Amino acid sequence: MGGIQHSTFNIQHSPRTRGFSLLELLIVIAIMAILAAVGAGFYRGFAKNVELQSTSKMLASDLRQMRAKSMAGESGYKWGMRFVKDAGGDYYITFSTDGTNSTTTATTTLSSGVTFSDPTSGYKEVIFNKITGTIPAATTTSVTLEGTTATTTVSSIGTIY
Repeated sequence: MGGIQHSTFNIQHSPRTRGFSLLELLIVIAIMAILAAVGAGFYRGFAKNVELQSTSKMLASDLRQMRAKSMAGESGYKWGMRFVKDAGGDYYITFSTDGTNSTTTATTTLSSGVTFSDPTSGYKEVIFNKITGTIPAATTTSVTLEGTTATTTVSSIGTIY
């Protein structure tokens, strides 16, 4: 008879033929979680530094603008900035003054979490003299975000850094 022959293959499976064990998957997930936590910490520190430096540069830029207006004798006034430490949120005001009366030109509130560390309370003013752009005495103002501080300095000759 010419019947059909069946051959049987004997396949032996080892206990670990393919895939990952549960332990291997858990180890990979744990490593990824640790890397994500470390990365998030670095990102938070980086973002905080960028926010603080941005605020400090904005202060310096606005101070330079007030100095330029004073040196140009714009409107015949001195120009300046008032840094205000306030419980409702710190802010600064740009203004012009004839020595007796002042006119506010803009009010800028600091970003959330950013506060003035100098002045520590109340307010501090920087008023540039007409034509020369000088101030009576060098002064600084500092902003703080979560323990990190950036300082802006105005020298008596009006240089801002």
